[in-house]
Amino acid sequence: MYLSVQLAARRLGVSSHTVRRWTDTGFLPCIRTAGGHRRIKSEDIDELAALIQRDEERGARIAREREVESLAEASIALTSRLELPELLGEIARRATAILGCHFCTISDYDAETDLVCVLADYDRNGQRFMDWKPYSLKEYPFSKRLMAEQELAVITISDPAADPSEIAVMRRWGEKTMLLIPLVYGRQSVGLLELYDHERERRFTRQELRLARALAGLAAVALHNAGVFTRVSQGEAEARLLASAIDATVEGLPRLSRCASAEEALRETAALARRVLGASRVEAVWRVGDRVTKAESVDGSRTKPAQQEAERERPQNERVISAESSSTGRLVLTATLPGTGGEQHLRALRLIAATAAQAVATPA
Repeated sequence: MYLSVQLAARRLGVSSHTVRRWTDTGFLPCIRTAGGHRRIKSEDIDELAALIQRDEERGARIAREREVESLAEASIALTSRLELPELLGEIARRATAILGCHFCTISDYDAETDLVCVLADYDRNGQRFMDWKPYSLKEYPFSKRLMAEQELAVITISDPAADPSEIAVMRRWGEKTMLLIPLVYGRQSVGLLELYDHERERRFTRQELRLARALAGLAAVALHNAGVFTRVSQGEAEARLLASAIDATVEGLPRLSRCASAEEALRETAALARRVLGASRVEAVWRVGDRVTKAESVDGSRTKPAQQEAERERPQNERVISAESSSTGRLVLTATLPGTGGEQHLRALRLIAATAAQAVATPA
């Protein structure tokens, strides 16, 4: 019988990379399928496994080699990813592969509020599961103590001494073993890495626990770097948007000042805001006492039926923001953004509202 590289690695207790290297050097014979995949005789694997077992020194060296290789590969993979969704998927893939688990949950932890927010929940095939609502660690005293002590722990479903709240979660999802590892950065617990085995109650080896702790350390640093990258990117995007808003507003002032009526000024203001924000729709409302004047600007690429359909079934990722400014009346701008938007969009809208209010109040 012939086995794949992954099955051979599991039987020998080494990484897939090591098995490939052994086959490349001829240390472990293999054949190639028509598709180029390596297949290794079960007898050759058993023979090598027996040699490793008899030679404790070689076995220890191979174990150390596997540990170093796994951490080196994980370090390169994690540090090369700065986009959070890609990073979360890579952490889960590495953790489940290295420790042979079925699921991985990665969470953010806020010590001030004692809240845990699940960032991602993956199976070992890379499939992402539902998003979870934040929960308080007050409901899970065992996990709370781990975060404070920054120690990892293994819980099995039949352990009579285990925290009942943790066992209840495991029973709900049919898990047999749970490995909890705090994510620590700068001596602070900033998150939680959870690994689950739903087939068996496990006792992890000392090497596996060392790998788990080291991997959690790499993940904590990578998540911190991704957070910094996101904040810097958002800051740059905000600066670009505000600069664009200022330039567009300055360029639009002459046109606004030439408007002959409040209605015309409102239309120009709504069009200006839509262009700057990339909004699908902007409504401008001017109130003076009981008198209300309205105008709007919509994305010209949409037909009227499409606009009406969009209003009836607004996508969940759309966001509506409003800004207002007062002069001799009250100007309110409401923009529908195609994405989630952000603080920079609101600031730009406020800038446009403040600039346009005077033009709407005193048309040419």
